[in-house]
Amino acid sequence: MRVPVLSFGRARRCVAVIASLTLPGLLAGACGRRSQALLTAPADPTGSRSAEVDNADGIPVAGWEAGAVRRASAQDAWGGQRGDGAPLSDRVASYELRAVVDPVKHTVEGTEKLHWKNRSDRAVRTLYFHTYLNGFAGPGSTWMTEKARFGQFRSGVDLEAGQWGYIDVQSVAQGGRAAAMRYVQPDGGPPTDRSVLRVDLPEAIPAGGEASLDIKFHDQLPRVTARTGWFGSYHLVAQWFPKIGVLELAGERGAEGPRWNVHEFHMHSEFYADWGSYDLEIVAPRGFTVGSVGGRVGEPREAPEGLVHHFHQDDVHDVAFTVWDGFAPPLRGGYDGPGSPHVDVQVLYPPEYDSSGRAALQATIDALRYFSQTLGPYPYKQVTVVVPPFNATESGGMEYETFFTSIGGSDAVDALVRYVTVHEFGHGYFMGLLASNEFEEPFLDEGINEWWDSRMLENEQLTFDLGWPSRLGFGPPPLHIWDFQWTTGSNLPGRPLADPIAGNSWHRMSSGTYGAVYAHTAVVMHDLEKQLGGDAIARGMKLYYARWHHRHPSAADLREALVDAAPDAAETIRRWFDQQVYGADLVDDAIDEVTSEEILPQPGRVENDGKIVERTADDVAREVADRRAAFDRERHDGTDGPFPFRSVIRTQRHAAEVPQTLLVEFADGSAVRLAWPVGERWHRWVFEKPARVKQARLDPAGSILLDVNKLDDGRTRESHHLPAVRLAADGTTWLETLLSLVSSL
Repeated sequence: MRVPVLSFGRARRCVAVIASLTLPGLLAGACGRRSQALLTAPADPTGSRSAEVDNADGIPVAGWEAGAVRRASAQDAWGGQRGDGAPLSDRVASYELRAVVDPVKHTVEGTEKLHWKNRSDRAVRTLYFHTYLNGFAGPGSTWMTEKARFGQFRSGVDLEAGQWGYIDVQSVAQGGRAAAMRYVQPDGGPPTDRSVLRVDLPEAIPAGGEASLDIKFHDQLPRVTARTGWFGSYHLVAQWFPKIGVLELAGERGAEGPRWNVHEFHMHSEFYADWGSYDLEIVAPRGFTVGSVGGRVGEPREAPEGLVHHFHQDDVHDVAFTVWDGFAPPLRGGYDGPGSPHVDVQVLYPPEYDSSGRAALQATIDALRYFSQTLGPYPYKQVTVVVPPFNATESGGMEYETFFTSIGGSDAVDALVRYVTVHEFGHGYFMGLLASNEFEEPFLDEGINEWWDSRMLENEQLTFDLGWPSRLGFGPPPLHIWDFQWTTGSNLPGRPLADPIAGNSWHRMSSGTYGAVYAHTAVVMHDLEKQLGGDAIARGMKLYYARWHHRHPSAADLREALVDAAPDAAETIRRWFDQQVYGADLVDDAIDEVTSEEILPQPGRVENDGKIVERTADDVAREVADRRAAFDRERHDGTDGPFPFRSVIRTQRHAAEVPQTLLVEFADGSAVRLAWPVGERWHRWVFEKPARVKQARLDPAGSILLDVNKLDDGRTRESHHLPAVRLAADGTTWLETLLSLVSSL
């Protein structure tokens, strides 16, 4: 969701908030000096954590230390690879939900019937649920504790009196019998955190058995702050119902036996859940437009509390919805492609954001085509896109299956809306259909999605908006997508990343190093694709999707899919993952020297007509003069003199080894491409030919975005100061003009 937008001048709040939603560091909460605070877990600064294992079942709960997986999952993990028949998923957790929305009090009265399958080989009596709205209940939650410590989240909306949010789970019953409940902190968070609810059932669910639970709850929605909430009568209702955690089995994402994966709600983490069927009734007053995950079932019907809107969707793992009486009539479109059903696309948007709504509609249709063709057919029948209204943009840039939110504004740049829309739709594949664990391996969603989006948009450009300076012609030029990713995702200023991209979402040095999972992942995968060449990556990603959709893959599963699609490059792929995914090796190659000197005769004893004679300095001077005179009398093409030149180019490797190409261009127009020998920290090339070297460049194709200093990749034989002088002059002129305009206001 990161598009470079900056806002100056009057209170153009929408575009300013768009900026905070889109820049990688701000998206991750990296804003201002506070974002550099050391990230530790909410409690116990020693870093020692112990997951809860005191439940009656003896099944451990993944704790604070859980993270990236290095061992590939078993072939039969999550029920094995999906075939052509229905259903798409194993439907472990299915929900019947009813939500009665009060848009004045900003509350939801909810009922839930959960149908859950025990996939393990043992009886289960203790279940764990996410109750994420409690992250916004007050300063004692893990989410709020981290926000206070690390700085603002995204656009920095703070909750005030009357704006806090929470979920009150009023009862959980099994067959009419009440279950015991208490809140736990599996990641060692503060004891006041209430984002994970433990439920001890009156009757154990047998191995391989199923159970149904009846749950009643009350939601108080927060003012829109982080993916969910209200502003005015607008409501984006997400993470609003008790959602059961994932019981992983041996061979799934590195598990050696049954374990619960149900982390607290951390500021930078998102979500992970089992698939199921969702049947949802939303009750809202007349005059309110309702959009939701899933397809609409029938027409709204009357009820004492208002109109009942019925939605249903199979084979998804979450549900969210919006309710507002200010939406314009929906914009509608469709997509038809091989392997997919006809897909209805609708965009809900404020009437004053018409241009943004239309940009979002076209971007969604284009993304449906690209992702369906490059990964696999989109399997659902509908997509709903929400463009939030003014002052509710904090609910923008968020994704759910068949339903996501984009951005917009009365003066927003359509190219930015397109970029964010493509990004959020892309999550429907990596977060949705593949459903990697966003707690423990966020790069598999945010980062891989950012990379795939960039591939789609690589022939387009990003547009900066500086507000009124841009309108006066002082805005920066458009930026190519890969230049943007390099700028925001490389190891600048030439230091290794503190955290590898494959870590979990909370154990990070800073919010900024969490933000690296976005653009830096895109750069890492871009460079791997260039190394492999051809369509190896394209084949690998299609295999990854075909093998793992609806099965929760890990980092190791992605690696092995790429290996299986390009077995000849197996060593390269595995080494790259070790260095750049599980590790954070620096890449920095440089050209140190480019010289050319004439090879002139030298005084001394030489052989002449079979005899050894001594050549004096005067002899050499006369020979050089005679040959230069003769050269000047003749016509020559591309040569600088009567003598050949010895040209020397020296390169040096300051960090990790990557495949590297050197392009050498000579004064006569000839050129040669050379490979940097494997295993060498430096190399010297020497050429003797009639033309002198003109310039040399490393990585002439621009394939290595990880290189932290591209300025030392090229070198000319002669120094040229004019470009630096011109850039300095232009920058000074722009700054002086800007300051004069500011002073005149």
